[in-house]
Amino acid sequence: MYSFTRLCVQRVACGLIRQDKRLKGHAKWQNIAHTKALKDAEKSSLTLAFSRRIKVAVAEGNNNTKPNENPKLSSILDEAKKKNIPMATLHGLLEKLEKSKTKSQTEFVDFRGPGGAYFIVKILSHNVVGAKMTLNTLFRKSKCKPMEGKSKGALFEHVGCIITEHKGTLDSATEDAITVGADDFVCDPTVLPKVKNQLEAREYSVLTADDEMVPKNTIELSEDDLKRVDFLIEKLGAIDEIVSIDHNIQLPEEEVVENKN
Repeated sequence: MYSFTRLCVQRVACGLIRQDKRLKGHAKWQNIAHTKALKDAEKSSLTLAFSRRIKVAVAEGNNNTKPNENPKLSSILDEAKKKNIPMATLHGLLEKLEKSKTKSQTEFVDFRGPGGAYFIVKILSHNVVGAKMTLNTLFRKSKCKPMEGKSKGALFEHVGCIITEHKGTLDSATEDAITVGADDFVCDPTVLPKVKNQLEAREYSVLTADDEMVPKNTIELSEDDLKRVDFLIEKLGAIDEIVSIDHNIQLPEEEVVENKN
């Protein structure tokens, strides 16, 4: 899955770094400014990513903004707190969502893109029909073919994914995961908060817990098709209503390594 967070970090950081290069002064100050620019960009993009996840959790939880009544929302707020995300910003967002008269909803849209690759994007909007019209315009310009929901079950599996810090051996971790209802730390997305809480009760430090569309099979694309995919991802990322993008592309090894860092 393409990481909006990482893409955002890279773009914002590059812009800040270009500003830093205009500054003249001691090399030590330049290094400090450079490091601070990267950290500020990463923190800003992480806050944006958590804001999107909170909006999705509220929409998928019957627009309930109360963490004690919305397990998915509670789980995301706990994760944000551990990563030192400004909680005042997130609580302010929840207040706005609570007062909003227009309630948002989520919907998956799948399509076939460059090189025959399949994509699934998640929309979060109070006007899903309008958002899908925007997508259809992009599909026509990019020569993509809407799949009308055909690839969701056939080509992708909707799962809850949990990432924890290392604890014990792989065998013991796998056994613990199975005990709490997960298979290699992957579970049914509807029970994700419950599984997360049970793992934490077993003293696992959960780094992230979210649902994803995992491809059942992947395909390799040519250099030209990968460039077309990059252009398409950039256009999709510019649409505010899109909160996630999943695909079945086997990324080049160096790009996979970069996304893991």
